[in-house]
Amino acid sequence: MKLVKSMVVGLAFVAGTASAGVYTSVEVSNEEARATGDTNVKYGVVVGVKDKSGMDYSIKVDSSQAKIGDGSLSNGAEVRAKKTFTGISVYDVKPYVGVRVGHKIKADTDFSHYAVDYGIKFPIIGKIVHLDIGGRYRNAFDTDNTMKSNRAHALVSWNLTKQDTVGVRYSQAYGDVSEEKNAWRLSYTRSF
Repeated sequence: MKLVKSMVVGLAFVAGTASAGVYTSVEVSNEEARATGDTNVKYGVVVGVKDKSGMDYSIKVDSSQAKIGDGSLSNGAEVRAKKTFTGISVYDVKPYVGVRVGHKIKADTDFSHYAVDYGIKFPIIGKIVHLDIGGRYRNAFDTDNTMKSNRAHALVSWNLTKQDTVGVRYSQAYGDVSEEKNAWRLSYTRSF
């Protein structure tokens, strides 16, 4: 019976995504804590689905460490939903808003968190190069965990082909001391 239910759920997912765009992204970031000057490397993988109405549903997993093989690991996972508003676009400027729910596992604790994203994306060079300017508010559900922050970012993305995109993002986060970071992120996205 479990196999039948799993197959029905799998078929429903495939049918639902048949007219949607499936994608996957890999990310690598260099983050610097402003209070201490300490840096860490963060890796992430995203798998998602975009539909024609501007909805984007994705799952992200990530891991960070001071150096590969050195220092304590921090791991996380998020479920995300984002809406890009294409119908109100002027000069191809597209505002968006998103929500996330995730779980973070650190060496000494683990906790759940939420976030709200917002911003605008617009072309710089035709359909090849875009700029995304936005922000994020994030906090733990249990505020005893220090994760409260506001982050601003600027992302430049290049469409190498219709299916391949490379992006470079700079961000600054403010809030709880442990979350005050400057970060550079390089990402590659493949659409199917």
